Amino acid sequence: MFADFVEQHRDEMVRTLQALLQIPSVEGDAEPGAPFGAACRDALQFVLDLAAEHGLVTHNADGYAGHVEYGDGDPYIAVLSHLDVVPPGNHWTYPPFGAEIHNGNVYARGAIDDKGPALATLWALIALKELQLRPRRKIRLIFGLDEESGWLCMKHYFSKHPQPLGGFTPDADFPMIHAEKGVATLRIDTRADTDSMNPRVIRFTGGDRVNMVPDHAMAVVDCHSETAAQEWEQKLGKEARAKQIDASISVKGDTVEITVHGTSAHGSTPDLGKNAIIRLAALLSSQPVANASMWRAIAAQDTAGRALGIDCADDVTGSLTSNLGRAELSGDTFSFWFNIRYPVDVTGDELVRRCQAYVSDKWGVHLVSNRDPLFVSPDSPVIRCLAQVYEQYTGNKAEPIAIGGATYARAITNGVAFGPLFPGQPDRAHQKDEHWSLQDYFLCTQIYAHAMFELANTL
Repeated sequence: MFADFVEQHRDEMVRTLQALLQIPSVEGDAEPGAPFGAACRDALQFVLDLAAEHGLVTHNADGYAGHVEYGDGDPYIAVLSHLDVVPPGNHWTYPPFGAEIHNGNVYARGAIDDKGPALATLWALIALKELQLRPRRKIRLIFGLDEESGWLCMKHYFSKHPQPLGGFTPDADFPMIHAEKGVATLRIDTRADTDSMNPRVIRFTGGDRVNMVPDHAMAVVDCHSETAAQEWEQKLGKEARAKQIDASISVKGDTVEITVHGTSAHGSTPDLGKNAIIRLAALLSSQPVANASMWRAIAAQDTAGRALGIDCADDVTGSLTSNLGRAELSGDTFSFWFNIRYPVDVTGDELVRRCQAYVSDKWGVHLVSNRDPLFVSPDSPVIRCLAQVYEQYTGNKAEPIAIGGATYARAITNGVAFGPLFPGQPDRAHQKDEHWSLQDYFLCTQIYAHAMFELANTL
């Protein structure tokens, strides 16, 4: 039934997928009616217009979010996805907003996280309507525009709309995610040493988003003389080659400018990337430099939080992860932002206490933001229902799993993450050359249509 629908709509499904992915919906400057920028507004409007063309009810929640619904009654089940994306970064094989198709994959920022799966849920709802399948409960697709930053979209939306009975988000892995680590952003500040006679960093920046492994970092070092700057250039070049650090180093008068390139990855899996900030710190700490102890400490950062004194683990969600995602020198203060994914038995406040007790007393530790962990019982009706659908389409046993990512599942009651990645598939979210298989797009549309219908008849 759903397979026939997909076969009949394949061309339109691909065309609309490419069109949505070509909208560069990175958060931008606020405008009237567009609190997250014009591109995010355009992505939402595209989805709402497509839904309206197919006779579905739509609603724009003041530009913060929007929804599309099918069915009757007040209690509803929800499917939440997001249309904003992280910045594309560098070194893509194909244009990050070109949505080009190669070897059966569509390449674009947002292909897998999360515009592609979001559109699959919309086509799934269109299928239910066109096939005249009437669920017992109303089904509502909620599209957010600030998932990659502060979740203000969900905060605004649920300040004006009631919670659903339950639901899922297509923003992680199959079979389904029943537990998610807590997510905290820690900022560590320390004063620049302006009295040191050693060369000192006078400009410094790295990374775009705290929830991405930074693929670039830059520093300008005042060496106090052109001769010293030339010596630094030679020594840093040798150090970069020895440590296999991709760096561009140049002399400009008394200063040396250093740019380091890394490899981006999702902040929940920092071990998959190459952190440009840490690699730049490793170069700087190899020479006599002001704030030497700080640069050594940054160069020693790891993905388990050991260098911050916060490493820990539990039996449900596993080990804490730490990603140094952003850094800058502003005035006379160095600031470093860490994306921390922590186990379900830890709190954000506890992280701050442990970190401050461990690091230098010259460092100030601040909790910038925090989202508590998620845990849904494996025996819940939502889990049982989704498991049955997944097993029917794949023939594989559906055992719920835990992740370090933070999804919209924690924004609702009885929410879990459900796809779109199948077991064993690499996660290209937040990385260069992000892509999604068109075959998976078509299959997920069928799975989501069936899952929505079953959930709406179960809860």
